[in-house]
Amino acid sequence: MEQEIHITLRFNLATGKAGLNEIVYKLKELRDPLMLKILEKVLMSYDDLISECLSRTDIYPSKARKGLGRHIRKGDPEGRFCRGRKIRKRGHRGRPRNFSTVFGKLKLPLRVAECRNCGAFYSPLLSALKVGRYARRETNFEHEVIESVIDTNYRRLIDGRSIDISLGGIHNIVIGSDIDDTFQKPVSVEDLSAIMADGTGVKQQEGRKGELRAVIGITKAGRVEPLGSFTNTAWPEIERNIKERIKEAEPYNIPFIYDGEPGLDDFLADVAESQRCAWHGPRGLYHSLWQDGLKKKYSQPETDKIKQLIGIELPEGDFEILKEEDKETVKSKYESSKAEIKELIKTFREKGYKNGASYLENISDRLFTNIEIWLKTGVIAPKTTSLLERLFREIGRRLKKIAWGWSDKAVTNISKMIMIRQYSRDKWEQYWKDKLGIKGYFDIEIMSVNLPSCKHF
Repeated sequence: MEQEIHITLRFNLATGKAGLNEIVYKLKELRDPLMLKILEKVLMSYDDLISECLSRTDIYPSKARKGLGRHIRKGDPEGRFCRGRKIRKRGHRGRPRNFSTVFGKLKLPLRVAECRNCGAFYSPLLSALKVGRYARRETNFEHEVIESVIDTNYRRLIDGRSIDISLGGIHNIVIGSDIDDTFQKPVSVEDLSAIMADGTGVKQQEGRKGELRAVIGITKAGRVEPLGSFTNTAWPEIERNIKERIKEAEPYNIPFIYDGEPGLDDFLADVAESQRCAWHGPRGLYHSLWQDGLKKKYSQPETDKIKQLIGIELPEGDFEILKEEDKETVKSKYESSKAEIKELIKTFREKGYKNGASYLENISDRLFTNIEIWLKTGVIAPKTTSLLERLFREIGRRLKKIAWGWSDKAVTNISKMIMIRQYSRDKWEQYWKDKLGIKGYFDIEIMSVNLPSCKHF
């Protein structure tokens, strides 16, 4: 069906006084009301066409009525669908149906039809639009709410009144999202250079503190590949979930980078090599030496030395065509740094720094994993968890304390939304296209915009 909508606009312009800013400002105010009017006319025209197809079966063949007129059979206790696709027109509903849309509130008058087969009264348009019996908003509205929640927290969204919805309404949309059931497909790891995991605390219901844990992959191009987000879930269970998504991973091809959080020492041990974060290592040593009684001015030289020893820079370029002397230089620095750390551990023990020696000994085998992998495969892996910490900062800005606190479901959903939207934009857009049913069945374009000649000249 192809139709045209004719729009007539009238404007009053003060000659020599109206500026561009004011004109654009007024047009912006007009945008949503205009879109609502267009939407109403499109739907009313669609309603007329459907009713005509179903009532004039002598003109419209069964092929033209395909997918139209689906309804529950009258009086059927099991709620089965009627086979009838012929109707009698019975006017319009007494009250229009209200919908929340991205353009505002739409009041839509609906035609009522009577099935000639079972006698049921229903609105054929709602079935054609795939709108549920009690639905009061379209999914684009949900999309806009979630996009806004990702950009700010609940309270600011409501206080600014950027979207006409209550605080509880926003929360219900987030809770009701199916985001946690999606993005569970296996991830190709052939392009991954590292996997990272970490956790952060969140405020939850009744004042209790929860734990949000996230796992991400880093591609060889330096992009983030979200692998999972979990709330109050034990690391062993998270590990099982992640292994399901990286089944084709061969052992010891990629490093697993973490900051020393308890429970992560053996995380993914059979598919990845553990590496301590190059920033958290020296930081943890400082705290261990502080426990041994060293003040900062005495422990600072030792932590600076560790930073220098683990700060080996890898040469850029194709590993296969690098000069052998470049590889030997890296290998020499790597071996000398490992030897110096062993000497430092020995020195700490001799000076009685038990905590410092024990800490450094525990992490020494995991400080150079990225160098070892580069020497074996040529893959340059990250050394710190900075990308993951940046993600947690983004999540933390949204997880503000609200009246009823956060449930596990809400924390998991909102964190997944932020991760996927920020770092997998193409997957995020495809998710919404699939959810909205964007398949190219509707198209609209501006044919022309004409201005009649002014009657004054």
